[in-house]
Amino acid sequence: MQISRWMIGATASATIMFAPGHDALACSCGDIGPACQNYFQVAAVFVGTVESITSAPDQDPPYGKLRIEFAVAETFRGTLSSKATAFTATSGAACGYQFKVGERYLVYAHGAKEGARLDVSICSRTRLLSQAADDVQYLRSVSKSTPGGRVYGSITHWERDLATRTPRDYGPVPDVLVTLRGPLNTQVATDEHGRFEAAGLPPGKYEITAVPPPQFSTQHLQRTIELRDARACFVADFGVQYDGRIRGSVKTSDGQPAAGAQIDVMAIELVGTSGNIETMRVIADAGGAFEIAEVPPGQYVVGVDLIRRINAELVFPMTFHPGTADPALATVVRVGNGTRHELEPLTVQPPRRVLRLTGQITFEDGTPVSRASISLQDGAATWRQVAYGINTEFDGSFSFLVHEGLSYVVNAWYNDPDDPQAKQLRTTVGPFVVSDQIGPLHVVLTRTR
Repeated sequence: MQISRWMIGATASATIMFAPGHDALACSCGDIGPACQNYFQVAAVFVGTVESITSAPDQDPPYGKLRIEFAVAETFRGTLSSKATAFTATSGAACGYQFKVGERYLVYAHGAKEGARLDVSICSRTRLLSQAADDVQYLRSVSKSTPGGRVYGSITHWERDLATRTPRDYGPVPDVLVTLRGPLNTQVATDEHGRFEAAGLPPGKYEITAVPPPQFSTQHLQRTIELRDARACFVADFGVQYDGRIRGSVKTSDGQPAAGAQIDVMAIELVGTSGNIETMRVIADAGGAFEIAEVPPGQYVVGVDLIRRINAELVFPMTFHPGTADPALATVVRVGNGTRHELEPLTVQPPRRVLRLTGQITFEDGTPVSRASISLQDGAATWRQVAYGINTEFDGSFSFLVHEGLSYVVNAWYNDPDDPQAKQLRTTVGPFVVSDQIGPLHVVLTRTR
């Protein structure tokens, strides 16, 4: 059983993500760290004035790069002459740094795999020299610094408020034991400000583990870092959450485990409201058992399929614990600071029957619309998509798996590939409730005149 969540990994590199089916780029930076960390992770560090910026389409096709020519005034790392060439992506979305001709910068550049080429991204400490006084002070003294690596950071407590969908910062966490295992094993504890530091470390890879007080979750409190030099540092910050837990089991009315049922935990303040409601979610295992961890303090209701999912294969009738469709009769679970709760078994009706919704999109004259886009929305909350968009076949046909008794809206649109300036055609059908009596849908797009 796993609760869906997202997390950004902390590294010293840039990640360029491509949206599926599109050419759109998005830059995601990892943990850059202070100068004593970033300095040892790059190939060159220098002060330089930009003399020219030109296109370099031959670098990393098909998107290409920008070639930046610098007049070098001072070198802190790497072997550079009075001139240097570096490359950066053409846009910030692709992690490119937006240099300007005539400006002076402190540049942190990575060495390309092929050797001599230097690359600069926004995922480094590169900045205008006028904003880099602290870095320059460190860089001019690093050669004289005493050997002995440092790992330091802070541990803070935060919670996700499901009722308001906002994070709450509870501040630093003292008395957390932090263990480092590597070339030198050591342990330190956070002080009253939640800070810790281990010094005098030789270079190498270290596994860092934070062990908070028992009311907190231990998930995501381990990471591996590397000190690349005896004078290097690394900043490792952690966030902790209360480990409130709700566990139980769910079965169908015939006594069988409701394996694969979606269990939702919803803030009591949101029951009966509309809009984009956030829940904590887990899928029942083969025996119908479930456990939801890291539940923040608050009052909640628990149930099956309280929120419609996108492209759900198994859907049960909405049921609140202890086994009612009426939210006013739902069990209220009060979660404290890391408290645990065991619920009585929940019984649900059998899952909804899966049916196939078919249809065709045509123009007004009956001509099939090939490659039109179509998706399904919730009939009661049309902003909520419940089926991923697809394209129609050459004859304008489409097909979706749907569930009996649920309400849907069809949303269809079309862009004429032969006329990019033409207005997008859109239409909706519904809402309608799916039953075994529903026939093929005929969706008509009207051409503008």
